[in-house]
Amino acid sequence: MPWLACHNPEIDWKTEEVKMTRCLEECGKQWRPKQGKLGWQKQKKEEAKEEAGKKREEKAEKQKKRKQKKEKTIEVKRVVL
Repeated sequence: MPWLACHNPEIDWKTEEVKMTRCLEECGKQWRPKQGKLGWQKQKKEEAKEEAGKKREEKAEKQKKRKQKKEKTIEVKRVVL
């Protein structure tokens, strides 16, 4: 049972709950609950919000770069004319 020993889950035999609170960082977010969160659903929602925020930031950054490139092109055209 090397997997079980590696992940070392908390097992409550009375309530039949298994909590993956002692997983290694290499396991990633899928197994590691965030501190203070109740249940895996809330964690998934938080991760989805984080991912959406990152995507918004990336999109805004791309738009900013496009705008800067466009402004630079207009500036170059003005200088040439």
